Amino acid sequence: MNRIFSVSEYQARLVRVRAAMLRHQLDAIFITAETNIFYFSGFRPVAPWYTMTRPNICLIAVSGDPILIVHDVWKGGATADTAWADVRNFSEMYEPPIAIVAEAFKDLGLTGARVGAELGYEQRQDMSPNDFGCLQDALPGVTWADGAAALWDVRMIKSPAEIAAIRVACKINADVFESCYSGLTPEMTEVQLASNLQAGIAKHGGYFGFLASCMVPDGYETMSRLPAARPLIPNTLIWNDIGSIYNGYWSDFGRAAVIGRATDRQKRMWEGVHAVTQAGIRAAGPGRMPGEIVAACLHESVRQGLEMNFASGRIGHGLGMLLTEPPHIAAYDQQMLHPGMVITLEPGSVGPEGVYIVEQNVAITESGTELLSTGRWQIWEI
Repeated sequence: MNRIFSVSEYQARLVRVRAAMLRHQLDAIFITAETNIFYFSGFRPVAPWYTMTRPNICLIAVSGDPILIVHDVWKGGATADTAWADVRNFSEMYEPPIAIVAEAFKDLGLTGARVGAELGYEQRQDMSPNDFGCLQDALPGVTWADGAAALWDVRMIKSPAEIAAIRVACKINADVFESCYSGLTPEMTEVQLASNLQAGIAKHGGYFGFLASCMVPDGYETMSRLPAARPLIPNTLIWNDIGSIYNGYWSDFGRAAVIGRATDRQKRMWEGVHAVTQAGIRAAGPGRMPGEIVAACLHESVRQGLEMNFASGRIGHGLGMLLTEPPHIAAYDQQMLHPGMVITLEPGSVGPEGVYIVEQNVAITESGTELLSTGRWQIWEI
């Protein structure tokens, strides 16, 4: 058994998603995306990587045992890893297992049900539209609906065990920045630093998620570009944003360094952006709205005399089994914050002087917030 969380954790997720189904008038939910299957069942294909000829499918009804359907090659691992008893398998690789899926619907009494699927907001099916069409044809009595709201009702609110995993992922990020930035030298190239950051994630117990880098002046305004085999430049701002994954959960924040002494201007910009981010954290908490966080950041940026122009459509986002999840930290998002949500805050100033984004990862608690991205935030001077 290679299950990451306890059986009781997965049982609690089932209870919550079933309650969400009832709120959204669904009899069942049909999921295919890797993160949804991993979240509810505990099963994840090796690596993680997938082949489009081997879809994984879960069917969760309001009552009855959930059913997990996998290819033969995954059956042993799925049976060992999942918290569920009913694991079924198929052999074909040239067509989807429509008959086996239809049989699962019949066994759960869902041939005339209203079933939610990954059709809407920040959800994607891991099966082709043609295959989904074939399934619809095989189940003419099923009414299909968008299950995104029910899925996010559950996944946006993290359990203590999930937050503990994100906390570890953040600690990995912090340790990687400390070890890699402390070892900077003038002879080092962008590629070498990028390789050190990626290897550092594995060394400190994580799985590499992503790297966004702006290490030399001609890359600043692109925000992120592939590292090149050219030396780092002393006295210029070296900025990297990394994502570590621990037990399937992400961290996401960037830090900066200078080979030599940072200028007063660099320190002033970096500390000012940090102050803006801290203002956003102070505005966060249970019952608050994303727009209130945005307003607090804007107010502080005016006080700091900074133009916050990081143009990503928002100043933060949810964090969990995906690098970005709901809610958006933006004035247009009307999702109230609740205890258990984990968000990032990344207001920033990007321009010819460098990338000044001091992103932080924050958990919403019953009484306020918990800063998960601990460790050094100041500019490293090497």
